[in-house]
Amino acid sequence: MKKTQQKIIFTIFATLLLNGCTALIPNSMIKAAHQDMDTNNDGYIDYNEYLKSGSKEDIAKEAKERGMTKKEYLKWDFNRADGNKDGKITAQELINMAKEE
Repeated sequence: MKKTQQKIIFTIFATLLLNGCTALIPNSMIKAAHQDMDTNNDGYIDYNEYLKSGSKEDIAKEAKERGMTKKEYLKWDFNRADGNKDGKITAQELINMAKEE
């Protein structure tokens, strides 16, 4: 998938997720976003892959709204998705987080 398409999918996904509209996100879209973020294709998103996936402007805005630094926000957001706290995010963990939001 091209970088532009990846950013569009991630932006839509993040916007719906952050606005609590997770019922509108099909599992297939979440799995596609996970696949795009999993740049080494090992089935997991590690923290380094996660850091490369988001829009810098959106991250700064979200961090500010939550009273966090960007670094604090990124770590919090990653840990929120990492359901079993093993340092990796599976597609199912991403789906679970989306459905819980």
